[in-house]
Amino acid sequence: MLIALIRHFFGRFFDNEFVAQNADMQVTVTKILALLASPGLLLPWFRYTTYLALDHADPALRSPVLWFDRLFFISFAMLVMGGVTVLEWEALFPDRRDYHSLIPLPIRLRTIFFGKVGALILFLVVFTAAVNLPAAFMFPLIAFRPAIAHQAFIFTLVDLARTMAIQFASVLAASAFVYLSLVALEGVMLNVLSVAWFRKASVYIQCAMIAVLLSGFFLFPDIAGSIAALKASHARILFVYPPVWFLGLNEALLGSRDTVFLALARYATEGLGTVTLLAALSYTIAYRRHVRRTLESIDGAESQSSQTPEWLSRLADRLAPRPVERASFAFIAKTIARSTKHRIFLAVYIGVGAAFVLQGLAAAGLKQAWLSVPLVLSFFVLSGMRYIFTIPADLPSNWLFRLSENHERRHALDGVRKAMITLGLAPLFALLAPFYFLLWSPPIAFAHFVFSLTISVLLTDLLLFDFWKIPFTCSYPPGKANVTLLWIFYWLAFTSYAYSMASLEAWMVRKPWTLAIFYSVASVIFAAFRWQRRRWDRVGFLLVFEDALDPVVRTLNLAEPAWRKGMREPQVSRPRLAQPKEP
Repeated sequence: MLIALIRHFFGRFFDNEFVAQNADMQVTVTKILALLASPGLLLPWFRYTTYLALDHADPALRSPVLWFDRLFFISFAMLVMGGVTVLEWEALFPDRRDYHSLIPLPIRLRTIFFGKVGALILFLVVFTAAVNLPAAFMFPLIAFRPAIAHQAFIFTLVDLARTMAIQFASVLAASAFVYLSLVALEGVMLNVLSVAWFRKASVYIQCAMIAVLLSGFFLFPDIAGSIAALKASHARILFVYPPVWFLGLNEALLGSRDTVFLALARYATEGLGTVTLLAALSYTIAYRRHVRRTLESIDGAESQSSQTPEWLSRLADRLAPRPVERASFAFIAKTIARSTKHRIFLAVYIGVGAAFVLQGLAAAGLKQAWLSVPLVLSFFVLSGMRYIFTIPADLPSNWLFRLSENHERRHALDGVRKAMITLGLAPLFALLAPFYFLLWSPPIAFAHFVFSLTISVLLTDLLLFDFWKIPFTCSYPPGKANVTLLWIFYWLAFTSYAYSMASLEAWMVRKPWTLAIFYSVASVIFAAFRWQRRRWDRVGFLLVFEDALDPVVRTLNLAEPAWRKGMREPQVSRPRLAQPKEP
């Protein structure tokens, strides 16, 4: 019975809204694991020539390279495990469906508890092994050098196997630290908060943890590249950055007697022991309360009224005068407020932006760091919103939008634009504006505020230039986008938008007369976007609700009569010509 419960709870980890609903679960999970394991399999080969050149070099030159790579694999493992745990937040404790199906059966509550705990441990070990075993095998194989020249072959193999085991043990300990920390956090929240407040707080905790994990990972190069200098100066940052603790544990297990590494190893063991104890206590205490409170709140918890939809409706009434525009704005706002999946994806984008901001502020030589902060954040906020708009919320329900589509479809797209500006840019600049007015004089802060806002609105128009959908209502075929080219394009667009525009602003501050030229050019671009929208209104278009993949073989249709070619409706994400406008 216990084995069956462990298998049941383990399978529930992969039964959630983040796994494609129309795809086979095993195939999807296999693809995800293969993608996550690929850095550990490929990156050691890229470092082969580096370690080959350092094969007979002085240890003082070889050790920093080893520390850098080991810290990368530890940081990557912590990021992946932390991100997966955040996504599986609701599956860390049994949910209502589990209680409905298991409580009526003749199974002790204690057996269910041990089944869930066993599934948690199995998930930690299996996921860590699937993602990190390739790195634990390949990296020591590439970087290994016998401690003694001409060492016997059998002893060399033993040392290599020992190094591989220590590499995996360190990564497993780092993953367990993040995993158990989040389990403990959820257990404490369940003990302290009511069910309703726990659900409300969980949303913000998940988004905040995604941002923290990404920010910590993107700070990795600055810390890993300076391990030797930081260690020599006993810098405090080594003791507040958890991945370095487990690097110290790795070095200590390998036999290092360096006092800093030994101190870091002690931090790792004490930290892991603390979160393990806290997770065990909070989980055990919260389990019984969670069972009772969840069952008691089944009927009424979801039906409780919330002030958020009413507030969003009033906001839409004030900002969108036309009915269709108002409906589009309110639908976007309420979907983002209610959908955990879309909020998590948006938090990933914001977390990456926050990481770049921290990197820029930490780099003392980057003069435009403070100028680029609103541009960096606005780029990722707007790009994140543009991305989540393409992910359907409840695709079968889009029949309502299909039936209600009429000649005012342009107003629906205007509501999308207004939602991005109101829900994305307005909170961001409201949060940053007081900081800049405290940092700089009011004229300079106001000029920077207007410049950044102008560039951000231009980016909004650019992102929506070829967007012909009502957000969350169109199908999203997986695999349509070329991820490699897309990321290259995103990187070029990001650097051009954030840092190049910050450099342009720094140059224009020294020559105020250039601001007139800039705002004249911006006005022309705004007018061009507006002219293009009116042009499409004159031609006519239809909204897209089915976004299909391009055909594997594209025919030329040479034998097709010309009068039939114009009757076909394209199935790709571009505007469809509409019928004559309704009177």
